[in-house]
Amino acid sequence: MIRKPFVLLLFCISACSSGGGIHTHGSTLEIHSMGLNRVILKANCSTIVCTKGFANEGDIWMTDIPLEQLESGEFKNGQIIHLQVLWTPVAGKTPLVSTSTNLSIEHIIISNGQVGVYGGGGYCWMSGSPEKGMQLHIEDATIAIQKSDDGFEDLLTPATMNGKVRSVPDKTIARQIATAAELLR
Repeated sequence: MIRKPFVLLLFCISACSSGGGIHTHGSTLEIHSMGLNRVILKANCSTIVCTKGFANEGDIWMTDIPLEQLESGEFKNGQIIHLQVLWTPVAGKTPLVSTSTNLSIEHIIISNGQVGVYGGGGYCWMSGSPEKGMQLHIEDATIAIQKSDDGFEDLLTPATMNGKVRSVPDKTIARQIATAAELLR
């Protein structure tokens, strides 16, 4: 008789425990055009993963392109975002103001088969780690078009990026997205 309440209690505790990592992904990122049209592009990405970076604090890779299509290269529309945390703010040792830059941004937009590559940077507050999941809070990072296909219409430049991103660790998917990004550049 005492086993059932004990098993139920154990189940509830394990179901509520986070284990210290981030188990879900999500994004409220928005790109706000500062141009005449004032376009807002939401980064509604279904895949958001993080991984350890090379000589940085971590990378987040995001895309709204289904992974099967990303692998096959058969897609006409979508976006890939790469957020690279260059350094983690530490009170008393590094700047803790939003006018500093600790984030590098690459945003690739594919529209009707035409590619536009945006780049920029800004400041983010980071929590978590690449091993357990990263969360970034980005305010007024700036991006602009870096290169594009002849038929790509830039509706954003100049633009700012704002919002929060929550990622889960996955090296394999991060590599898949990074490879697709490399082929699109």
